[in-house]
Amino acid sequence: MSYVVDSSSIFRAIKENRVEVLAGNYTLELARYELGNILWKEHTLGRRTTAEELERLIRLVKDVLNLMRVLTIGCHEERILNTATELKLTFYDASYLHYAKENELTLITEDSSLIDKAEQHVRTLRLDSIIS
Repeated sequence: MSYVVDSSSIFRAIKENRVEVLAGNYTLELARYELGNILWKEHTLGRRTTAEELERLIRLVKDVLNLMRVLTIGCHEERILNTATELKLTFYDASYLHYAKENELTLITEDSSLIDKAEQHVRTLRLDSIIS
């Protein structure tokens, strides 16, 4: 079974050293930016990582994304925006939902709010549900 995995679950898999489950699954190009922002927050605002750890983590993010099928949102902006407006989701979250629905894939996220709004449209799971 294949999944669309959002940045919250990708980051969790990285933190818990369980990235093997991501290989071959889908994510969106925007995950690259969201993950970069998560790392920036962890380092700059949270001061939870050293500069060396930050460099190691960004390389790891690149490696993990290279294991995944990374999609772009090209030509779907109107439908994604409609979904975002209808469900009161961010455009980012609506993008993941759109691709899961469009491709009949399960959406993997750690975001409870996204799960609540998306589960009426697609199957949604947390990372723990797909890790054995």
